[in-house]
Amino acid sequence: MLTSGAERSILNLLYTYAERVDAGDFDGVSRLFDDAQVFMAGPDHPAVPGPMVGAVMARFVKVYDGIPRTKHLVTNSIIESDGPNAAVSRSQFTVLQDVPGTLPLQVVASGRYHDRFATDDGSTWRFVERVMLVDAHGDVSAHLNREAGL
Repeated sequence: MLTSGAERSILNLLYTYAERVDAGDFDGVSRLFDDAQVFMAGPDHPAVPGPMVGAVMARFVKVYDGIPRTKHLVTNSIIESDGPNAAVSRSQFTVLQDVPGTLPLQVVASGRYHDRFATDDGSTWRFVERVMLVDAHGDVSAHLNREAGL
């Protein structure tokens, strides 16, 4: 069973990811996944090593004056123990975007994150794995470069 402090630490990781992406801090995103692998296009595609996630995002995500003009909302998080020093979570995400003169405020993507976490000391948690599953997307022309495949 996870303590409330462990759950809060894991939620903070989920929310920090969203905050860093929305700030265009792709290097900061990579640091969150230092010891992880990330499946950005689902589990059937090759994993991206955590330290490379930011570079991949910088290649595919369009930025305007350094930011993607998005708001990533992470909701409905279910966090469960997966052993004494491990946890798993399932969350939903919704990506909003507004680019003045180009795209009015709207939902551009929604889906799920399936994450695994680990801790060595019981208090400092880290990502071990993230699987991103896009369930639906709208007009991503102002959000993703064409080679993103959506």
